[in-house]
Amino acid sequence: MSPTGNWPLHRPTCHWTAIFLTSFTPEPAWGGHLANRRFIELLNFYGKHSKVWQILYRNVKILLVSFKKHFKVSKRAISMRATTIHLFLILCTAMISCTRNQEIYADDWQTLFDGQSLQNWKPSETDKTWSVVDGALVSGGPRSHLFYDGPVGKHDFKNFELKLEFQLQEGSNSGLFFHTEFSEAGSPPKGYEVQISSSPKEDKKTGSLFAIRSIYKDFPQADTWNTLWLRVSGQRIEVKINDLLLADYVEPADAPRSRQGRLLSSGTIALQAHDPATKVAFRNIMVRILPEDAGTGNGDTSYIPDPDENFARRIDRFGSKNVPVIDYHIHLRGGMTLEKSLINQAKTGIQSGVLENAGKDWPLSTNDKIEEFITAAEKYPVFIGLQVNDRDWFNVIDAKLLKRLDYVLADTMIMNDESGKPQKLWFEDQYEIGDPEVWMQRYFRHCMTIVNEPISILANPTYLPKRVAHLYDQLWTEERMTQLIEAGVKNNVAFEIQAGSEFPKEKFIKLCQSKGAKFTIGRNNHDDKPIDLKKCLDAMEKFDLKSKDIFVPKK
Repeated sequence: MSPTGNWPLHRPTCHWTAIFLTSFTPEPAWGGHLANRRFIELLNFYGKHSKVWQILYRNVKILLVSFKKHFKVSKRAISMRATTIHLFLILCTAMISCTRNQEIYADDWQTLFDGQSLQNWKPSETDKTWSVVDGALVSGGPRSHLFYDGPVGKHDFKNFELKLEFQLQEGSNSGLFFHTEFSEAGSPPKGYEVQISSSPKEDKKTGSLFAIRSIYKDFPQADTWNTLWLRVSGQRIEVKINDLLLADYVEPADAPRSRQGRLLSSGTIALQAHDPATKVAFRNIMVRILPEDAGTGNGDTSYIPDPDENFARRIDRFGSKNVPVIDYHIHLRGGMTLEKSLINQAKTGIQSGVLENAGKDWPLSTNDKIEEFITAAEKYPVFIGLQVNDRDWFNVIDAKLLKRLDYVLADTMIMNDESGKPQKLWFEDQYEIGDPEVWMQRYFRHCMTIVNEPISILANPTYLPKRVAHLYDQLWTEERMTQLIEAGVKNNVAFEIQAGSEFPKEKFIKLCQSKGAKFTIGRNNHDDKPIDLKKCLDAMEKFDLKSKDIFVPKK
């Protein structure tokens, strides 16, 4: 027996029609007790979802009409008690299974904004700010937050995925709040905020988890439509902008917070219009609800040197105090790539600055190679720099290319000898030091030459070769340190605290602080293996470095 014509059934028709056809028989031996158990199990699970039962009723009615039409079955046969009960159980089991897949946790996304009105959205402070223009929610007025207040999930989301498109006018400040609740005035005190901002007044840019994990590189472009994807699962938050992962954060126990409400719980979402100057638009806002018991997980942690909760808490403390943690010394070599630097940034919460060596006999030896590197890196929300090794670099590299960089880094570890030949000071068998003080006078002039170049960062400051490192206090006198630091402050050059180097020493860091110098941290990697930044973080905590003490590029 087979049906003829098209069955007017909802997706997925094939699945539950097959169950029905293969299971239909009037004999008690059919195994109805198994279906009964399945029915009771699903009934208990879905009893609270009225929408499920409406769909179930509609589809059962359609199937019965179709059954009568397409099968030659007598009324007497259909009315048989066993057949009727078993048929009903088959239909309920199949339809609830179908409904479960369609309505609750499957590939179906549910729309939160109809593209035509503010229905199901509730503004705070004023109803003058938000409007619908060309199918988008658009801000233009006093500060206001627009809260979802509709029926989907009863506007109380715990584990979920959300996707939307946004367009931000240059200089505007907005955000997406989640796990929050309606607040009459001000910024919602409960829940997290995904920052959406290109405002020069706000250093935390789009993709940041506000006051927790910060992105300082202005990304993406303003005045264009961009995509935002958010997933909350267990204690894990993932954020993508234009399909690039910007945050992959697992909330630790006893997470330090400047505002105690910034913790995972459950709640609605809200869109922010930060101020009257902000112009932002949102469209295609959709949510997919995930199971209550969705796990946290954390994917690949191989890029994190210390992937435990104490590491996360340390980074969170800096975030809560608005202290930038940015590693500007990530070389794209030895397997390290732009993609890996982005994953490292998302998982550790430490912003990435990527660079390559530029100069004669270095990887970026021509302007064409420099441009190729910059163009590739500009597609990612990372800071872009060069490490310059030739002392005439600023006359050789195209000025237009230099303007596209976020920073230029140099160190003092390559010094020309008296004949002008470069000496790599870490290869100590290739040169003679002789009298340490005489050598130091020449080396100090070399250091002062570099700090007066148009660089942004002096890496490994007060470096000394191993043969004279034990004479550090004798050679690096306070007078020499002071001259170097004052030149750096005058030229806006920041001093690096490097993860794998013994330089600079604490004496130099203290003196830098007293002179108002700025700092950076860096790993100076040779491959893609994780490097522990503990020394850098320890120094930032010990010397209580604040936002004003940290170098952040300003183009």
